[in-house]
Amino acid sequence: MATPREGPNPLRPYYIPPSIELNTHAAATPNTTTSSPGLSRPAPTSNGFSSARDIFSDLDYSDYLSDASPSAAEITKRLLDQALWKYTSVLIAQPFEVAKTVLQCNLAVVSDEHAERSTKRGQVYEEDDLSSDDSDDVSRYFTPVVPPTEPMPSRRKRRSHARHAESSPPAAKKAKPPHKITLLRPSSLIDTISEIWAKEGSWGVWKAANTTFIYSVLLKTTESWTRSLLAAVFNVPDPGLLAGVGDVMDSPYPLASLGVAVAAAGIAGVVLAPLDMVRTQLILTPTTSRPRQMLPALRGLPSLACPPGLVPLTFFNSALSPLITTSTPLVLRSRFGIDPVLTPTAYSALTFASATADLFLRLPIETVLRRAQMHSITCSRSPQPTETIIDVGEYRGLVGTMWHIVREEGTREEAGQASPAGSTPREWDGRDKEVKRTRKGQGVEGLWRGWRVGMWGLVGMWGAAGLGAAGTGGEF
Repeated sequence: MATPREGPNPLRPYYIPPSIELNTHAAATPNTTTSSPGLSRPAPTSNGFSSARDIFSDLDYSDYLSDASPSAAEITKRLLDQALWKYTSVLIAQPFEVAKTVLQCNLAVVSDEHAERSTKRGQVYEEDDLSSDDSDDVSRYFTPVVPPTEPMPSRRKRRSHARHAESSPPAAKKAKPPHKITLLRPSSLIDTISEIWAKEGSWGVWKAANTTFIYSVLLKTTESWTRSLLAAVFNVPDPGLLAGVGDVMDSPYPLASLGVAVAAAGIAGVVLAPLDMVRTQLILTPTTSRPRQMLPALRGLPSLACPPGLVPLTFFNSALSPLITTSTPLVLRSRFGIDPVLTPTAYSALTFASATADLFLRLPIETVLRRAQMHSITCSRSPQPTETIIDVGEYRGLVGTMWHIVREEGTREEAGQASPAGSTPREWDGRDKEVKRTRKGQGVEGLWRGWRVGMWGLVGMWGAAGLGAAGTGGEF
């Protein structure tokens, strides 16, 4: 058989020999037999191995592969850095989270200012009645005397009632317990933080910070583990892995991946519901109450499982955010053709709009959930009352609690323009041209306590994504 130097092999006319030849300058040594004289095995030479090393050493893979795997110390340092960053973010946001929880659970009552204004209006109305009675007496003096058909004791009763009201001392106000705070403006987070700081100091503002940190870490871990388990069971790609390279639209089964993500978030919320209840309890109870640690508070619960009455509400509250944030890219890309690469501006704006809608849809459900948690804790400790820094509002189910907050709990004032002639004595105060009507209920504003902090967070993350990751569609 001819070698490549002698010419092409007639049996392999289209064979092209390799351009790199092995080093064959070393003389071939005779093969040695091992066990039987009839079998021989060639002794391996180091020429081929050294040539392979020379070939791969010329190739540069530094752009694709790291030079060395991270050591255990580097992995530990990276985990500690992430934990420190997470704990710092929890500490920064905890005062606002405490104030929001207090406002959501606060029982709105009639303010002293409103009661004083109502009393003044009642006195003005009585004075108007007395003056009208005096004018009736004067006009009756110059008219013919007609025997009255019915006795008219109203004037005397009104005067005696007015004298009695003037002579009677004001009723003493009910003394408020020393651990309760007074919310002058039930819609202001800053005033709520100031009241808590004045009553309990810095410990009151950062209550349940450790529990919040542990809950957030466990929630992410449990959600990721449950999502991977459900993805393996139903044989669909893990939505968490798709989130790193795209969205559920890149999955061969988008709806199945969406369902897995939503179900994993809901299940994680239900599993960790007792820890969330402990966090709410530590926030709403004074710093002097015991216990103040997470584990003793968990042992104080009647069960380490979510109460059956809170399972649907907890699942819905935990699954709402993943449902909106995961389905938004799917709808934008499949229905409207809005892509983060082709139309980054429109995609970023619509993603921010969906996050805003998620905030305003989640806050009413979260308000009802916080009250339901405190209602469950109070009922489990019915013999001994639970001390709280505020009067906790009632819980009447999802729709019933919302209706109670909007229409029945507390009062709200509505101002309008009117002339003195068109206003009644109870509505006209004589100092301005506004008619102030008082209505029962907090209105729809009572369902969205703390929305400003959520909007600040959304705007901050959206701006950071736009500045630090330009061209990525502004995803956050």
